[in-house]
Amino acid sequence: MVSLSLRFCSLLALVPLAAVGSVIPRADAYDYIVVGGGSAGSIIASRLSENSSVSVLVIEGGPSHEGEVDLTIPYVYPRTFRSRFDWNYTTVPQPNLGNRPGIYLRGHVLGGSSSINGMTLNRAPASDWDKIASYTGDSSFRWDAILPYIKKNEGFNRPPNTPEYANTYDPAVHGFNADKIGNTLVTDGNWISQPALQAATEVGINYVRDVNGGLPVGISWQQFSTKDGSRSSAATAYLSAGILSSRTNLKVLLNAFVTRLLPVSGTDLKFTTVEYKDASGNTVTVSARREVILSAGVMSTPIILMRSGLGPRAHLQANNITTILDVPAVGQNLQDRCGAAAVWSVNATDTDDDIDRNPAVFNRWLNQWNQNHTGRLTQMSYRQMIFGRVPNNASIFSGGFQDPSSGPTCPHYELYPANKWTSPTTPQPATGNFVSMNIFVSASNVRGTVTLDPTNPLTGNPVIDPKYLSSEWDRYVMRDAVRTSVRYFNAPAWKKWNATPVFDTAILNSDAALDAWISSSAFGGVHGVGTARMGPANSPAGQDVVAPNFKVKGVSGLRIADTSVFPFVINGHTMGATYAIAEKVSDLIKSGN
Repeated sequence: MVSLSLRFCSLLALVPLAAVGSVIPRADAYDYIVVGGGSAGSIIASRLSENSSVSVLVIEGGPSHEGEVDLTIPYVYPRTFRSRFDWNYTTVPQPNLGNRPGIYLRGHVLGGSSSINGMTLNRAPASDWDKIASYTGDSSFRWDAILPYIKKNEGFNRPPNTPEYANTYDPAVHGFNADKIGNTLVTDGNWISQPALQAATEVGINYVRDVNGGLPVGISWQQFSTKDGSRSSAATAYLSAGILSSRTNLKVLLNAFVTRLLPVSGTDLKFTTVEYKDASGNTVTVSARREVILSAGVMSTPIILMRSGLGPRAHLQANNITTILDVPAVGQNLQDRCGAAAVWSVNATDTDDDIDRNPAVFNRWLNQWNQNHTGRLTQMSYRQMIFGRVPNNASIFSGGFQDPSSGPTCPHYELYPANKWTSPTTPQPATGNFVSMNIFVSASNVRGTVTLDPTNPLTGNPVIDPKYLSSEWDRYVMRDAVRTSVRYFNAPAWKKWNATPVFDTAILNSDAALDAWISSSAFGGVHGVGTARMGPANSPAGQDVVAPNFKVKGVSGLRIADTSVFPFVINGHTMGATYAIAEKVSDLIKSGN
């Protein structure tokens, strides 16, 4: 990709956090301490500090997002991967991915992964939320009860009032709060939307008015967390320089690595103190008068719990950590979505390929973005997305196999075409124009683990084993999704553009050949959940980690709010669902529950 030369671009005119007095060395106590200023933590801290009599400290492991062009221009988001804004985690080698280790992207910056991801804004199907409500025995997780939190969080940007966009969203399921997180459709009239939508009709994929309406199976317009041509994240909406400068009761500590939580002296079951290493490497502690809210993310939250003595006893003992409470579920039940990308060449000349490989083309679009935040750099090469299911009579269901999805309106896989080459496992050619189909298994029944690094359990990176494609179900769904993608690009709508696969379609003739292609092409989905999963209020501490009020079972003073609490894989991108629970947790805390 073309290097970006405007990291300190004056046109952004953003105020760094240090300038508003929000970077602090330490303090003795706050009412609430939020560990992690990511997708959930940013929201919770901001909501709690709306009460000026309440003091809130956010401890964030990374730097500020303010003034960083790579975190602002939507199109260039891949440049944040494996950068100082990424925790740079990797998985252990995955047997079903050619024994390759995988990159696991997690935001190491204020706003967390909402500051570095591809900005797709999904909420999960309604049936996923209803399944969580049923599992936990708490009806407040049902779709109709969660929808107000979704709308509270959202600043939906209506598309142009023209016939081609008249049926592209449902206003009844959106919030229009201009000061919150933007949600935008890409409506630039690019060539790819017409064949993308027409091909779906030709192969029998139904049109869905709104991907976020609770019933996503079919093709719909993809929605993105952008606003006014820029990324809109949990940090820009909830922990902006303006908010921080106006609230003396809200402080953000940056570049602080949380090592563990400490119990109150005299008891081993109440946690109010956070231990962290500051930017200079000093070990510092700070205490909460009311609660600690752990929002460090699906990978870091279980690691902090285990370092604190809360986790599987045998694993803690093996790493010389004293067990305060045996919680076997911590770090277990990791569910993620495995992905792959298949590519076709096309004779269209208006793809985004030259933006990635031609500095002159990129700079032309960069100049336009600098002038008025418009043009190709305001989008991510995606416009529509498809959620699908394997057929009801699929062979996988013979012999009594149970569908692991949340119901007949829940997708098994996700597809979204891109207006360029997107395969991360094969280098982009120097010439040519391409479209890609990005493919994800959604309703996975695989469960992996997150554990301590035995060589450095106190400060090392998590050991991540998602066990991608380790079940026959996941492999079956991936095969079906690839074959569906090929049928889709064989539709008449693509003939005008001479869509030609750049891979050998003979792989479709046998499951073994297709599995071999998938093994060499697949990658991690970075949509993990479940490592500190929620369970029923009355289930034993240890079987689950948190109750439906997000309090950690068996201890006091501690809640968890991030993707680690979801008990099942989210059938979509996780950011939007995380926003919803952050709003819900904030209200629970405010109400004293």
